[in-house]
Amino acid sequence: MSLPIKGSGRALPDWVLLFAFFFVSGALGLMYEVVWLRMLGLVFGHTVYAITTVLTAFMAGLAVGSFLLGRRAPQIRNLIRAYGWLEIGIGLYCALIPLLLTAASSLYPAIYHSLGLSSNAFSVVQFLIIFALLLVPTTLMGGTLPILSQALAKSHFGLGRMISALYAANTFGAVAGVAFAGYVLLPALGNRATTTVAAIANVVVGVMAIAYGRGRPTQSSGARQALEDRAASSSAPTITAWLTVAALGVSGAVSMIYEVAWTRALTLVIGSSTFAFSAMLVAFLAGIAGGSALYSWLWGSRASSPAAFAALQAGIGISSLGILLIFDRIPSLFLFTLRWSDSPTFVQVAQLAVSASCLLLPTLLIGATFPCAAAVAARNILRVGEEVGHVYAVNTLGAIAGTVLTGFLLIPTIGIHNSVKLAIAFNLLLGAVLFTAPPRRSVAWPWGTLAATLIAVAVFFVPPWDQRVMSSGTAVYGKRYLQDIGDGSLSDVLRKGGEVLFYRDGISGTVSVLRLGRNVFLRVNGKTDASTTNDMPTQLMLGHLPLLVHPDPRGVLVIGLGSGVTAGAVARHPIERLDVVEIEPAVVEATRFFSGEHGDVLKDSRVRTIIADGRNYLLTTSTRYDVIISEPSNPWIGGLASLFSVEFFRLARQHLEPDGIMLQWVQGYSLLPDDLRMIVKTFRTVFPRTSIWNTIRGDFLLLGRTGVTPLDLRLLEERFPRVRPDRLGLGIQGWPGVLGYFMLGEEDTKRFSETARVNTDDRLPLEFSAPRALYLDTAMDNWQLVRSFKTAEFPDLTPTSNGALERSDVRYWIGATYLSRGALEDALFQFQQALRLDPKHTQSLLGTTRVYLGLRRPAEALALAQKVIAREPFNAEAFFLAGLASSALKAPREAATFFERAANLQPQNIEFRRALERAIQGSALSAGPSAWSDSGIDAPPDRHGPLGLPAGNAVR
Repeated sequence: MSLPIKGSGRALPDWVLLFAFFFVSGALGLMYEVVWLRMLGLVFGHTVYAITTVLTAFMAGLAVGSFLLGRRAPQIRNLIRAYGWLEIGIGLYCALIPLLLTAASSLYPAIYHSLGLSSNAFSVVQFLIIFALLLVPTTLMGGTLPILSQALAKSHFGLGRMISALYAANTFGAVAGVAFAGYVLLPALGNRATTTVAAIANVVVGVMAIAYGRGRPTQSSGARQALEDRAASSSAPTITAWLTVAALGVSGAVSMIYEVAWTRALTLVIGSSTFAFSAMLVAFLAGIAGGSALYSWLWGSRASSPAAFAALQAGIGISSLGILLIFDRIPSLFLFTLRWSDSPTFVQVAQLAVSASCLLLPTLLIGATFPCAAAVAARNILRVGEEVGHVYAVNTLGAIAGTVLTGFLLIPTIGIHNSVKLAIAFNLLLGAVLFTAPPRRSVAWPWGTLAATLIAVAVFFVPPWDQRVMSSGTAVYGKRYLQDIGDGSLSDVLRKGGEVLFYRDGISGTVSVLRLGRNVFLRVNGKTDASTTNDMPTQLMLGHLPLLVHPDPRGVLVIGLGSGVTAGAVARHPIERLDVVEIEPAVVEATRFFSGEHGDVLKDSRVRTIIADGRNYLLTTSTRYDVIISEPSNPWIGGLASLFSVEFFRLARQHLEPDGIMLQWVQGYSLLPDDLRMIVKTFRTVFPRTSIWNTIRGDFLLLGRTGVTPLDLRLLEERFPRVRPDRLGLGIQGWPGVLGYFMLGEEDTKRFSETARVNTDDRLPLEFSAPRALYLDTAMDNWQLVRSFKTAEFPDLTPTSNGALERSDVRYWIGATYLSRGALEDALFQFQQALRLDPKHTQSLLGTTRVYLGLRRPAEALALAQKVIAREPFNAEAFFLAGLASSALKAPREAATFFERAANLQPQNIEFRRALERAIQGSALSAGPSAWSDSGIDAPPDRHGPLGLPAGNAVR
């Protein structure tokens, strides 16, 4: 039957509409998969175990549907109508998934507690729950290919072309579905609305298919008998057909090894945002679709054989070997693209282009394997649906095995590089075996077998990738690398990241520890998440601040281990229990390189380390805490925006004791101001009593209280000795310095965020907006924006605390902390208050001098320094600051005189002597590293601003 084309004498072939239906069906299927991974991750977590469980349950349903409905296909009289009902069933059930998931999320914790199983044992129960949720729609999805294959089976000689074309149309639809969902629908509509749109589309396709099927005649007994006679003349399945199908199962497993391993490897190059993952998935699926289409076009009319399948396997292995050999040059390729532009849209195109350049050739060949095997196996025209269903089921079962094997065993055990090598060897050996299978139409088959075997052996001698390059974080620090390249090559600049102390491909990410000079950095997928340099004030204050503020903290939960410094800070306080939840075991391993900073905190008997998704842990535990500290990485990383959602904060509040405190770390660098407001608004929705504290220029701490007790400065003074071991890292010397980290009070925080949006689990706008700011330097803009809302000098204090603020030394220490953070106006105000209380307070005079230098008011700075010198003629610091001021006033001789006096008073002070040498040489001095902080002489120039103040988050 053909469809008439209006205005022409031609008719549209009847298969065109069916292919269009199947294209849309493929798009909708992948849209569901993407949405379900997001929605189920909110309940079951974002661990590799949870993600693999979702994928396994999804593919298991496809295999069941393909096998069962494929067996029924030959008995169905009107296959097109049957296909339409499948699509309607998929749409109706998928529309109910959000409701079913809500019910499951409420039952999930109860099931967990009632069974009392370990986390690993409960993962089996988790799989059964997810499998039960997804079984019906995925079974129906799995049946669509065999049903349509049977419907379109008209000619035995056209089976190969028909199956490959049908498979290509469905996979091209999958490409469109991933792209449309990842780049358009989910950012615009969210999970539920995207699900609704897809469900409606399924029903529409189903109704159209049923309407179309009504116009098609069912097979008459005579026609069916003729087909049976023709089918009887076809050869029955042979041993070579079964061998090819079995090889397809192995190939399916190997293909998933590639997909998982290359995705993990590309994450180190193009980043781990939701857009980066979409780009990788689009590139992989596009290659498979293209391979299937090319097979249909170039080979579809020919008889297929095991030898053709063997050639495909050998081609996959050899092309993957080529990519393996050059992959550690791919970061340079991505860096090269950033030379043209770093706009969000261009970066997304670059991510897709780099992914395609790595995956295209192997995936084209992988895409041809299913139609090739199906063409070998599908011999009976009356049972095409059944045979295609069996082939598809075997391929899917192999994919399940590959997914589980790679995620749980291969990558954590032998790493990404060796996993790819193993997959290459499997492809080549599979090809070698199949080259020997009959019929052997070429005398060259022994040479093909020998060559494939030799190359498979040689693969294991391929050297590993350069760990410095793979841990360089090209996607995160690309702009800085381009600035630092100088006369070197792109690859050279990526190798300057320091000495690699630790490198491990963990279950969920690649963890590395690097040493550059005296500093040590912890990186996850190339992104620095902790260090012993500029990060120290934030890491320490995350642990100390809530423990100093809470009336009586006993139980503490830290979500995110990082370097362990925050947990170490918490452990300095007399708590009873500290639970630390970390999603990646390799991070726990890496903390040993920071033992000097955290004091081997994981060996503390009060500390319990829990390997789990932080959100899922809160969902399943019944433990309540006095303090919860959440320190996830940046929200632009895929999956982490859910740790900044209102539902997560509500979940955390449910686990706080009365008068409990939650402290949330927010990275203000590479974050749009509107997104910063959104995070604060979302947090305040659950914790109305929220204040904002600031450590270094790009880091903010949201302190949310469930109680109403103000801060007692006497309690702060009493507890401060516990902080003394960390004073250097914090940059404070006295207990009042803690108040120097304060930024906005509760009312100011409310005004700052009141017009912002709320980040919800359903929409997660933060996940899609945060990656767009990755290459923007927003640390200063966000700091100034937050600072502009400041009206309260201090957080809410008890009445008895006010007396302490009338001491000049208290005001000085507060100002000194502000000064070390670069908050010059706040520092100046505190120093002025100290001088109001004691006009002769020397340290406050010197502090004010430093502020004036930072504000580029050298004349006033010089006057104050001379005032101190007149009263204290042996104050070396005063002479040094007078020298800096004179230098800024273009008076090098006077500056040299002051520096000489300072160096004579403190001959051991290297900074003073170097300043003197430079002055004598007549060099024009700028305000350089200062005496109140580390000299910074050996630090990279972009790591310090004027007067040695930290210049934001340079290492991150």
